[in-house]
Amino acid sequence: MRYQITGKQIDIGQALQTHVQTEMGEVFEKYAGRPTDANVVFSKSGHEFVCEAEVHLSTGLTRRPRAMPLKYMPLLTAL
Repeated sequence: MRYQITGKQIDIGQALQTHVQTEMGEVFEKYAGRPTDANVVFSKSGHEFVCEAEVHLSTGLTRRPRAMPLKYMPLLTAL
């Protein structure tokens, strides 16, 4: 699985990248089967942080969940 985790005009630390990979890996293993790649972008909108993800599955399906402040965990489980 290939992950691309970036920040749009914000710095993304290694700890956040590792956390996203770990959590998404567990969710994919349990629910999604074989994803091929995931693009995750963290950004800031006003005073809120936003997390957007796009996950491509081997079945051809694409999921695009989006979460706002303190809701990153539901984003990962929405996949």
